Amino acid sequence: MLRSALRRAATRRVGPPPTSRPVASATSKATRIAPACSCGFTSSASRREHAAAKAQQPPTDKVLLQAFDTPSSDFTASPSSVAPTGLFGQPALKTPEDFPILAYRTTLRAKVLVDRLCRPSPPPQSLAEAERAFLAMVKNLDRLSDLLCGVIDLAELVRNVHPDPRWVDGANAAYEELCEYMNELNTHVGLYEGLKTLHSMLPPETPTKSPALFAAYAVATPFLRDFEKSGIHLPPQQRAEFVSLSTAILQLGRRFLQNAADPDVREPVKVSRPDLNKAFGASMTRRLMGDAPESQQDAFVDPSSWEGRVLARHHPDASVRRELYVAAHAAPASHVETLDELLLARGKLARLVGRSSWADVALEDKMAQTPEAVQGFLDALERHNRPLAQQDLQVLRQAKAAHLARTGGGGGRGRGDASVIDAWDRDFYTDLAAAGQSASPLPDISPFFSVGTVFSGLSRLFTALYGIRFEVEDVRDGEVWAPGVRKLRVVDEDEGRIGTIFCDLAAREGKAPGAAHYTVRCSRRVDDDDADADFSAEGRSWAEIDGVRVERADLEGLLEVEPVEWRGREGRHQEPVVVLVCAFGSSEAAGRPAFLQWHEVETLHHEMGHAIHSMIGRSEYHNVAGTRCATDFVEFPSVLMEHFVSSPDVIALSARHYNTGHALPQPIFASLLKERSRFSALETSSQVMMAALDQAYHSSSVADAAGAGAGKFDSTALLAQTQARYHVVPYAEGTAWQTQFGHLFGYGATYYSYLFDRAIAAHVFAEKFAADPLSRERGEELKQGVLRWGGGRDPWEMIGELVGDEAVARGGKGAMEAVGKWGIEGAAT
Repeated sequence: MLRSALRRAATRRVGPPPTSRPVASATSKATRIAPACSCGFTSSASRREHAAAKAQQPPTDKVLLQAFDTPSSDFTASPSSVAPTGLFGQPALKTPEDFPILAYRTTLRAKVLVDRLCRPSPPPQSLAEAERAFLAMVKNLDRLSDLLCGVIDLAELVRNVHPDPRWVDGANAAYEELCEYMNELNTHVGLYEGLKTLHSMLPPETPTKSPALFAAYAVATPFLRDFEKSGIHLPPQQRAEFVSLSTAILQLGRRFLQNAADPDVREPVKVSRPDLNKAFGASMTRRLMGDAPESQQDAFVDPSSWEGRVLARHHPDASVRRELYVAAHAAPASHVETLDELLLARGKLARLVGRSSWADVALEDKMAQTPEAVQGFLDALERHNRPLAQQDLQVLRQAKAAHLARTGGGGGRGRGDASVIDAWDRDFYTDLAAAGQSASPLPDISPFFSVGTVFSGLSRLFTALYGIRFEVEDVRDGEVWAPGVRKLRVVDEDEGRIGTIFCDLAAREGKAPGAAHYTVRCSRRVDDDDADADFSAEGRSWAEIDGVRVERADLEGLLEVEPVEWRGREGRHQEPVVVLVCAFGSSEAAGRPAFLQWHEVETLHHEMGHAIHSMIGRSEYHNVAGTRCATDFVEFPSVLMEHFVSSPDVIALSARHYNTGHALPQPIFASLLKERSRFSALETSSQVMMAALDQAYHSSSVADAAGAGAGKFDSTALLAQTQARYHVVPYAEGTAWQTQFGHLFGYGATYYSYLFDRAIAAHVFAEKFAADPLSRERGEELKQGVLRWGGGRDPWEMIGELVGDEAVARGGKGAMEAVGKWGIEGAAT
């Protein structure tokens, strides 16, 4: 309950493309659904002058450049004589051993608050009393969430990024202890019955009476749903079955993920020496075959190895590509059985808690709400995208026809057949077509994008849109976990300092690749906590915990929060703190700043979209602050940032050559965007199909099969059926790549979310920002109408008002279909 309702200790990218892509290109440029630049390159002179004016460097930008482009050993924001502190400035976290101690004392403090929440109290005698009692309980549940997540979210970060294994061990110990306690709270009957009783006293229209009541409902409703998803409302026999199924699902999920990540089960493919020569050349072939004599004509290639992937992508003979593709995407029967058992167990659990399918369970707190609405979105998006995907496919057919005409054969479906692009053809002819369409390779543009340049550009962009800037803050000894971590204060021109962003951007030994946004602390109003009443109604200074008297003084000194007042907001609040984690190059040894490739520039803008949402989305409740919103809405602000960075006016704020100071030439930028968007509709077809497969696997028909007994469900047959319906590339016989679709476990029935948010972001940018992406007026609309609310307002209403569409504002299946019709390529329809 608490862990799932509070969601996202680390707010990562929802629904990223799978690590193993059965029908999509393996190149980096095709693994993203690249947003098209809606405003083009025909900016008026006045717009260019405006952008140039915005690009002038204020004094803070020079400090940003210095902070991120100077080796950590040489940089200090300002001289400081402040005494050393603990991690994130917390005196309670000065050593690794402090972590488990902090977790233990936090658990005791939480139990005090739980006892308060479960104290008997007279029933409300009026609707007004019921509303006050409900608001008070929601407030204290939110305090409980904040208390526990304050430690567990910090532990989640540390165990993933800290280079010292002692700190990792301490964070793991704290994380496990708090997770165990949260599992107890998931089934706490007193908390559930208290909240449910007050909730049931209020009429259905209560949330519409005021923003405060809506926000309280936005906190309370997921709590109630997550209690019931834990089976707390079931009678004993069904409750025991629920526990058994939940345990089985967890175990099957872990096994499924292990199978998905295991390349060692792929059968090796026999490839002849001449075939190796065609792909690699004679000298490389000799190295690949090692000590094998020249007379040995065959080699066995692992289809999951580098050599296997290169052969599958580049070998001119379709029969070789096909054999490698099928071998790479086949699966042992045991792997298929594991997935089938997982899906059937989810179906059984759904029926046990009174739902038609697992999708019904997963979607009830999402914008979509129902499987029918998701299906409507996917069908509408597929209809919108199919003509575009067919255009991409036609380009590949032409490349295939030309290739077959030159070589006289090699067709995957018979000699000279260019009408069909099979799965093993896609990458090969994508490369051929791209080579034929590109006059010359793009130059290296990374010297235009040092990390400091990109950060100063982001600060200028947010200043233009929202009146928000970044300022570098000195890091105290002990405050951060690695030398290269930078600290930014986030300053709003109206409200002053609104939060802190820590940036851990450089790769280092032992640090995982990839990017993430971690929420370490959410905003929350704290001046009305009434913590004195936690210990007793009589105001005593001790509490009895697990039969032991605990003095209040013994529970002081947990995580410290200095409350702040923001202009224009009532009360005192805690500031949000987030961490951006990437794995970019380092400036330590290069003698120059770390330069970013274009996909890294996009990644940084994406993750900063999450961070700025956390900064702007300050709420009275921890549970609905910033990125703590519906999981099919959380990616909208970050994906929108990818559209901004594809605008020439926005890129002009940052792209400056490290040596010359010259701006990135617009023709090069135009060519880059064109290259990035090539065959994007074909990639969208892949993603729609995978989202549809996710829905099919968690549908009521699978739950029916679970009740019918063994042998009534075949995930491979359903895969072939779904691919035939939703993808322009046919299913490859003999494959079972669903066993490599790892997101089926973590995002079961919600894989559509990433496409959904891409469609919303593309439409919002086209409607509101394409004409002037630096418009302060439009930025304020986005800031005040969407970002500031976090999860405290209906996202359908926010998006509908932003784009001026009343039908969308009402939500439901019709709104989902409308979003699907928008498409994801940025042109409003």
